Amino acid sequence: MSTQFELRAVITNEMADLLDGYFFEIESAHWGVMQKEVNDPYEVFGIFADASKAHAALAELRSEFPNLPEAFTETVIEDADWQNAYKEFVKPWSDRQLHWIPLWERDTITSPTDAAIVYLDAGMAFGTGAHETTRLCARRLQDYRDAHADALDSSVIIDAGCGSGVLALSASVLGFKNILGFDFDPEAITVCQSNTAENSHISPIAFEVADLEKGLKNRQADLLLANIQTDVLIPHCDPVVHGVKSGGTLALSGILVKELDLVRSHYEVKFAELRPESQITVDSRQDGEWGDLRFVLS
Repeated sequence: MSTQFELRAVITNEMADLLDGYFFEIESAHWGVMQKEVNDPYEVFGIFADASKAHAALAELRSEFPNLPEAFTETVIEDADWQNAYKEFVKPWSDRQLHWIPLWERDTITSPTDAAIVYLDAGMAFGTGAHETTRLCARRLQDYRDAHADALDSSVIIDAGCGSGVLALSASVLGFKNILGFDFDPEAITVCQSNTAENSHISPIAFEVADLEKGLKNRQADLLLANIQTDVLIPHCDPVVHGVKSGGTLALSGILVKELDLVRSHYEVKFAELRPESQITVDSRQDGEWGDLRFVLS
């Protein structure tokens, strides 16, 4: 059985916010920030193939964040042990009718009879629903449903950068019929398909491998969800701006609170330039250090 090398240290809440944003921005495949329970301390952790790679990565991270703890716990772990260990950090989440339940808790959690349930197991690689940016988008999805309950059959929902497919699956279980999810990473689409297979009560969804330009080419959504970091949202904003129908809604997430004004002003200029026939209204919400932007076209 193969092994991996783990680094782990307790960090302050302030450091957790900084590292979480940094790891999200660089799309780190090795580092993460976790908190077991709401009153527990935050921990930074990294999983690597061996000790030398781990130490090199820590040195690089320390060059960006000199105030990291001096001492990290080092542990050699079996792959199978790690695959199970991450589960203690993944918690159920619910908002109104929507409930996200880890797959391994399918038989232990009792939800309300009218709950719209999505069962998920994306490992550590893609969105499990635990991240604030995903929750922000899910709330926008439900807001849209509440406001357009008579248009579930006709509304087109697009989940751009769909990761594990949690938002697309949520749209389906909430009653929407025309849903597309795409991601540039083929492994993400494999995870989407696996999650779809674990939710036999949800109608199949179209998932495809595509970046923003390809995924939105000749397509427009009534609700376009884009949980994507700022350094992608800004340079690739044109297909996003064109990807919303007149009268539709664009929900952007993956944005640090400190970047909200930058993203908002950039998209306002682009909407004026590329969609001059439309009037837009904008509002924003925050969850921790993360924020979203909702643009409604009229």
